[in-house]
Amino acid sequence: MLKSLKITRTAEDEDMDRAAPNPKTARFGLFEVNFEQRILTKDGLRIKLQDQPFAVLEMLLNHPGELVTREEIRKRLWPADTFVEFDASLNTAIKKLRIALSDAADNPRFIETVPRRGYRFLAPITTQTLVRQTGLARTQRFLPSDPASEIESTRSEVVQFPRTQRLTTWALAGSLLTAFTLVLIAWAMLHARRLPRDAEKKFSLVVLPLEDLSPDHSEEYLSEGLTDELITDLAKIPGFRIISRTSTMQYKGTNKSLSQIGRELNVNTLVEGTILRSGNRVRVRVQLIQANTDEHLWAEAYERDTNDVLALQSDIARSIAAQIKLELTPQQQAGVSGTRPVSFDAYAAYLKGRYEWNKRTAESLKKSIEYFQESIERDPGYGNAHEGLAETYSVLPDYDVMTPGEAYAKAKAEALKATELDPSLGEAHATLAVVKQELDWDWAGAESEFQIALKLNPGSATTHQWYSEYSLRVGRIPEAIDQLRQALELDPASPLMNAELGSVLYSARQYDEAIQQLKKAIDMEPSFPYAHSWLGFAYEQKGMRQEAIAEFHKAVALSGGSPFFRAALAYGYGLAGNETEARKISGELTRLSRSQQFYVSPYDFALVHVGLGEREQALNSLEQVVATHDIASDLLKIEPSLDPVRSDRRFDLLVRRVGLAH
Repeated sequence: MLKSLKITRTAEDEDMDRAAPNPKTARFGLFEVNFEQRILTKDGLRIKLQDQPFAVLEMLLNHPGELVTREEIRKRLWPADTFVEFDASLNTAIKKLRIALSDAADNPRFIETVPRRGYRFLAPITTQTLVRQTGLARTQRFLPSDPASEIESTRSEVVQFPRTQRLTTWALAGSLLTAFTLVLIAWAMLHARRLPRDAEKKFSLVVLPLEDLSPDHSEEYLSEGLTDELITDLAKIPGFRIISRTSTMQYKGTNKSLSQIGRELNVNTLVEGTILRSGNRVRVRVQLIQANTDEHLWAEAYERDTNDVLALQSDIARSIAAQIKLELTPQQQAGVSGTRPVSFDAYAAYLKGRYEWNKRTAESLKKSIEYFQESIERDPGYGNAHEGLAETYSVLPDYDVMTPGEAYAKAKAEALKATELDPSLGEAHATLAVVKQELDWDWAGAESEFQIALKLNPGSATTHQWYSEYSLRVGRIPEAIDQLRQALELDPASPLMNAELGSVLYSARQYDEAIQQLKKAIDMEPSFPYAHSWLGFAYEQKGMRQEAIAEFHKAVALSGGSPFFRAALAYGYGLAGNETEARKISGELTRLSRSQQFYVSPYDFALVHVGLGEREQALNSLEQVVATHDIASDLLKIEPSLDPVRSDRRFDLLVRRVGLAH
C-alpha cells in the first residue's frame, strides 16, 4: 500500500530550507508553473503570460499565504528610476495575471488584493525542488495561513514516493486508472478521520461543470455530457447528497470562489476539472476540494481512448465513493460499473441528445430524439440511448409536440427496452412509472416502478419530483411535499423544482405559501412560463383577479403562445367577467386545434368553460380528457380550478374511471 509520511519539521529544518534552492515547479488547482523554463500551464496546455506578470506570480508562489507588499514587488522587479510608472505597471501585471488564471478581484480564488498594501496568494500549492545530496525529488505542500493568526513555528511536510512516468499506450490506460483508484482509497483511509462519524449522512458533493479546453469550445457537448453522466453515476450511490445538474450548470464559467459555491449549495466538497479531446484520445483531469477551506484534497489526470470514456466516468465515481468510505453493494457496483463497451460515435450522439434534452424547448427536444436515434443506430444495445429516447417522448405532451397516446406508447416501448438492456437504469423505471400513471392509470404499477427507480438511483432529483407528482395525484399531500423538498435538497438552484413546490402547495390549497414559493422561483428565473401560470392560478383562488390575469399574460408571452397558457388566460378573463376576451381566445384555440399546428388538449377548453361558468360544456370537455387519456386526466382529483364542477355526479364518475376515487 502506498504510504505518506508526515514529518513535523524543526527550526533546523527551516534553516536548511532557507539555504535550499528555489522550487523548480509549483502546482495549484489545475495550474502548474515551471520556474526554470518560465512556463505556466493549465492541465498541460501552455498559457501565454508576459515577463512581468510571471515575475509577480513567482514572488507570490514563493510566499504562499503571506502578504507580499507592493513595495517588496517594486524593489524586486522594477528599478528605482521607473518608480513613477510603477503603480500602473503593477496594476496591469496583476490584471493580466488574473486573466491568465481565470481569477476575479471581487471573488478571488488565487490572488487576494489587500487594499493599499499588496497581495496574498490564497490557494494551496505543491512545490517540487531537487535535493542535490540524494538526487530525490522533494514534494512540499503549503496551505495558506490565516491572515489573522500568528505564523506557525512548525510546518508539516508530506514526502511521497516519486511518480513513475505516465503510461502512454492506451492499452495500458486501465492499469493506470486502477493504480490511481488504489491511491485514492489509500488517501481516503488516511484522511477519513477528517470526516465526522456520521459522514454518510452529512457528506455532500457537487460536480462543477468540466471545462472544455478545445480551442474553439467545439466539444462543449462532451464536457457538459460527461459532467452530467458523472453526476448520474454518483446519484446511484446512497449515503451522501449529490447536487443535480440544473443547480450545477449555473456555475459554468463563474468567477465565484469555491467556498462561496459550497455555501450557496450547502455542500462540503466540490469536484472540478477539465476535458480535452484530441483525435481518438480523451484527457480528463479532476480534483477534489474541501469547500470551507478551499483545500485541494487530490488531483489526477486520466487519459483514455475515446471508446473507454464510459469506463473512465464510472472509475471516477467509484473512486469518490471509496474516498468517503462508502461500501457499495454488488448491485450498486454494477450501477456505476460501465463495463459494457460503447463506441465513441454512439456515446457522442447520446451526449448530444442529452445536451439538447437539457435545453427543454420544443425544438431542442425534437433534436434530442434525432441524436438518441442516431446513437441507437450506431449501437442498438446501448441502454442509455433507449432510456434517453423514452424520457424525451414522455415529456413531449407537456410541450404540445405530440399527442399523449402516441408519445407515451413510444416512451413505454423504449423504457422497456432500456430496462431489458440495463436493469440498473433507474431513470428508465421512473419513465415507466410516468407511463403507467398517465397512459394506463395503473397507480399501483406506477408506485412499484417509482420505488424501484428510487432504490436504483436515490440521488435523482427528477425521480423525486415525478414521485411527488404521483403522490399528489393520488391525494397523499404530505408525502408529495416531502418528495419535492427532497428534490430541492438535491437541486436547490433549479427554478423548475422551486416552481414545482409552489405548484404542490397550490394543489394542497396552501395558497399564501404557494404564492411566496412561486415568487421565489420567478426571482430565480423570470422567463419560466409555468411559474407565472401557477402563480396566476394561486392568485385566482385568493380572488386577486387582475394580478392573476397579469401573470397569465406573462406566461403566454414567455411560452410563445402555448395553447395551455392561452387557455389559462381565457379562464382568468372569464372569472373577471371579461367574456369578450375569453371567447376570443377560445376561438383561437379552436382554430389551432383544427389546423393541427399544435396539440390542443380538451382540458384547455374545459378550463375556458369553467372560467365562463359553463358547467355542462366544461364537463363535456372533461369527458373528452378522460376518453383520450389526456395527461390532464390525473389532475381531476386535486386541481382547485375544477372545484366549481367537482360536486357534479358526472365529475365523480370521471374520477373513478381514472382510478382515483374520492
